[in-house]
Amino acid sequence: MVEVKRKTMVLGLGFAALVYLVLFFYVFGFAPMITSSSQSKWVEIELSKEPKFSDTEICKECHYQLYIGMKNHSTVNCEACHGSGVEHTIKRSSDTIVVDKTRDACLKCHLDVEGRDVIETVNETHHAGVYCVVCHDPHR
Repeated sequence: MVEVKRKTMVLGLGFAALVYLVLFFYVFGFAPMITSSSQSKWVEIELSKEPKFSDTEICKECHYQLYIGMKNHSTVNCEACHGSGVEHTIKRSSDTIVVDKTRDACLKCHLDVEGRDVIETVNETHHAGVYCVVCHDPHR
């Protein structure tokens, strides 16, 4: 009986040592190679994707003076009003960014809708026919 327990213990310890040895070689031998190739492949895939939106931080690189002067819309992402800026960040030309001065552009957030009381709102009759930007500068 004692001999069987001893053999079982030796086999158990041998198996545990084998498992730890395999794990050691995997973690320190194979895993770094797999990780670096996986990371390279992931970066390659991400760079091949066409980005859909830029971040306000990218806009600030060129439009910093405009950004620091903003008060009313300082917490609004630029693309909420100007649409996707990806092409604009690449070409850096005014024809690649949306500048919608119509009332509809402002009213998508500022239209008086029941329950919307966090931001200043107006009803549709407020100076109807006049662009909001005639009186209000969204960047100030």
